[in-house]
Amino acid sequence: MLLPLVTGMTFLAFAVMHFAPGDPGTMFMNPDTRAEDYVQIKNNLGLDKPVIIQYFYWLLNVFKGNLGYSYISGESVFITIIERLPATLILSVSSLILIFTVTFPLGLIAGFKKGSYIDHTITVLSFIGLSIPAFWLGLVLIIIFSLKLNLFPTSGFLDPALYSASFFVRAMDVLKHLVLPLATIIIGGVAGLTRYHRFGIISILKQNYITAAYARGISDRIILFKHAFKNAALPVITILGMQLPSLIGGSFIIEYIFSWPGMGQLGISAIFSRDYPVLMGTLLFSSILIITGNLIADIAYACADPRIQYSKK
Repeated sequence: MLLPLVTGMTFLAFAVMHFAPGDPGTMFMNPDTRAEDYVQIKNNLGLDKPVIIQYFYWLLNVFKGNLGYSYISGESVFITIIERLPATLILSVSSLILIFTVTFPLGLIAGFKKGSYIDHTITVLSFIGLSIPAFWLGLVLIIIFSLKLNLFPTSGFLDPALYSASFFVRAMDVLKHLVLPLATIIIGGVAGLTRYHRFGIISILKQNYITAAYARGISDRIILFKHAFKNAALPVITILGMQLPSLIGGSFIIEYIFSWPGMGQLGISAIFSRDYPVLMGTLLFSSILIITGNLIADIAYACADPRIQYSKK
């Protein structure tokens, strides 16, 4: 299903992009540009053809391995994205790992300690995290931890003065730049998934086989981690798979706020400049990342519950 899904997603994005107000041809115009010159510009860019024809030309070039060239810089879109892809993967993969790492223990504790002060505290913090817009939180973190306390950089990926430094020094500087954007992403993600995991744990602990396990004298630790954990993990995997588009899309906004040099910053800059080839390239790679993430979620189902099988039936 990878090919039809990516094709459908890119076609919708291509259509919306072209029907939106604005014209990249105006980027090459000045007050002295004649009408016939403007027509020639659109002809050179291929913008004089119907949208559906433009899309099929773009799709044909993609199958040939050609994503086009930027209207602004003239550079290859593929090379530009490949240069930005590692920064996006560092941010996205790190956020997913940390969300999983934090969500499961918090949901486990809140569900097991239902009605306790620990549960109420985690619940209140979860609702606060859910109610805070990510872009606003990012700006607040910059103000507090960068401008006021001067603990972390306000933006960027690596201090230019450290380009020739050792690998360890550069890695630590990248990690320092990563803290604030990563915190902005995971706060909202952890808040939502913790609630789902808590409800899953509570419902599992009410099952008859859990009651029977307690009757046999099995400890709380074994019941939680051996019997309840895997069954309660399935809803979390489902929700995380559904949230992958918002996580990756949200990271685009975060990248722009923190000037993180990934595909998100590149894509938003392309939107403002009407750089259609770059924008379509970032959307293509983002679609592939989202679909790949959902594939990993499907695989995780089978790992969490061996009874789940996928077939053509």
